[in-house]
Formats: sequence, structure tokens, C-alpha cells
Amino acid sequence: MHRFAVVLPLEPMALGERYAVRDWPLHLTVTPVFATEATTAMLAARMGEVASSHRPLDAVAGPGELFGPRHDTPVALVESAEVRALHAVLTDALAPLGIRFDSPHYAGEDFRPHVTATTRGAAEDGQLLRLAQLALVDMEPGPGQGRPQVVAVAALDDGR
Repeated sequence: MHRFAVVLPLEPMALGERYAVRDWPLHLTVTPVFATEATTAMLAARMGEVASSHRPLDAVAGPGELFGPRHDTPVALVESAEVRALHAVLTDALAPLGIRFDSPHYAGEDFRPHVTATTRGAAEDGQLLRLAQLALVDMEPGPGQGRPQVVAVAALDDGR
């Protein structure tokens, strides 16, 4: 079993980049952390299929809130029907690969799009977010830095 997440970065991520969680570039998690027996290649292929049928998204950062088990993680909420639809389509595309969410109460109907503040900054209330890339992040990379690693990227582009 291996753990992954799919994110919509505010700025493009590059294949192979690794980040300590507190230092991640700003992003919106579109598929929360999940476990699977599927290979990176299988996940990347499904993610690529979804990306190729969706155009880049524009969303607006909303008011701040505190998330996490201790309610001490600052986030900016993002109300976007397009982001919610992308979450649903991506979840459906990955489901046949046997994904199991670490926290299923953060997926499906309970999915709450948001941008988590990191040491790199925070999304401001009213900020326009241009979301044009999906990134598959391995949450448990092999030996080395031991930080989450970007293992696949795909541009959102519906071919129009």
C-alpha cells in the first residue's frame, strides 16, 4: 500500500520536486491523501485522462478558517462548483484503482476546497486563483529526503 494525493498548485510544480509539508507551494488539494496498491504510472495515466478533458479553472479564495484536528491550521476556503466537479470526476476515475482515503470524511460530499497557508505564504480573501495543473504527490517517497515528492504532472486542457 502506498499513499498519494492530487493537488491543484497555484504555481506549476515540477516533476521530482520534494517538499516538507510545512513548506509546500500553495495549492488546493483536489484528491485528499489516499492509499492504493496501484502503481504511480497507473495513477498518473488516470490523472492525465481527467486533466485532458478539463480546462484550467478560475476560482476565488474566500475567508479564512482553521482546519486540522486541533483547529490550528489556517486555510482560505474556496467556493467553486468547478473544483468540486473536478474532485468528483477525479475520485471516480481513481476508484477502480482501489483508492482508500486516509480521511474519507474530507472527500465526496464533505470535500471542502481550500488553500492551506504554509511558510511560503497564504491565499488572501478575494484573491483570484488560476488553477491550470494537476500534480500527483507521493506522500511516502523512498529513501532520501523523506519528503512528499511530485511524481506526475498534467496540464488542464480540454483541447479547445
